[in-house]
Amino acid sequence: ILQRFAPYTKLFKEQEWQFTPDSNETKEKEVFTAWISWLKDKHPRTYQQVQSPIDILIATDALSEGQNLQDADTVINYDIHWNPVRIIQRMGRIDRLGSPNKKIFGINFWPSNNINSYLNLQGRIEQRMAAMKLAGSEVDMEFSESFARMAADENLENRMKNRMLQQMQTSWDDIEVSEQGLGFDDLSLEKFRQDLLAELAENNHKYQQMPKGVYTGFKAEKSTCPDEGIIALLGYPARSAGIKDHQYQSYDLIYIDMAGKPVLLNQKEVLDALTVHKGKDRFVPKGVDKGEEKSVQALVDALKNWLAAQAVEEERQGDGSTKKRMGKQAKDILTKLKTGDGSAVKKMKQNVKVSDKYTTDNFDLITWFLVS
Repeated sequence: ILQRFAPYTKLFKEQEWQFTPDSNETKEKEVFTAWISWLKDKHPRTYQQVQSPIDILIATDALSEGQNLQDADTVINYDIHWNPVRIIQRMGRIDRLGSPNKKIFGINFWPSNNINSYLNLQGRIEQRMAAMKLAGSEVDMEFSESFARMAADENLENRMKNRMLQQMQTSWDDIEVSEQGLGFDDLSLEKFRQDLLAELAENNHKYQQMPKGVYTGFKAEKSTCPDEGIIALLGYPARSAGIKDHQYQSYDLIYIDMAGKPVLLNQKEVLDALTVHKGKDRFVPKGVDKGEEKSVQALVDALKNWLAAQAVEEERQGDGSTKKRMGKQAKDILTKLKTGDGSAVKKMKQNVKVSDKYTTDNFDLITWFLVS
């Protein structure tokens, strides 16, 4: 493909031919024309390649390094990588020795204004490029109009230094106490662990006596719990009869609606929602409290639907048929494996198929809340 894409430098300049020009003083353009005529007689296949070269090559970011495309004169970045070095590398594919082009061009497609205002992609990349320039790296001064103005600003270095100093002056109190800041406890479950330890220290015996499956419920604040459903803690694998010292390998804390679809996506969000309702009065519909089959079955079906979706997701096709795809849990494991997550590796070593694991028989319902 590259040979066909770059016939001038790849074929004419770099490949060895039996063709020799008539005179050393002949201009390169005339030699090239003579070479074309020679190819027509001696190498018809190569001649056809030269006559119909590839004008546009569409590629993923994988082409941003390790390829020589010196015949090309334009790189169009339809997606802007968050790392400016990747953008520079892409330009480096065509900015090479042996290029027949007097000028090369780079065109960047930025996100639309409403998306860019949310991501601030352009501003973040330009700030990184400005830092690279201050560090002595070579950057494209015409990367964008705003960056060109930024790079030409004589006060750029002072402003960047002041910005870094301001960031370095952020104290622990600013991080931990400020209402506008993001505390470390906002990213972890530590405050819930501390609450749990305090509660267990005071009432441990009471909780030890509680049977599995104990439940309660509350009327939800819609801003926190927008949908009716179940908040449940599931333990895997289920405890076998007669085993006293059973240890669960994993827990799932979920908040699902009555169709079995997740309402909140991670356990911290679920715990935050429970914290909001911690002081609320107990409320469970009478049908559930009385154990009416219809009311209880709706809850069972919701849990079954959630378990099934972890193993296999079904998609309704236009012709009415159903197509099965990899379930959420399998996708999560694959994503974590790519990042080297230790928990995913541990799950793979268990050698249990996701489709076999996510059945009601394999999980204990440790406790649950009915969200009304």
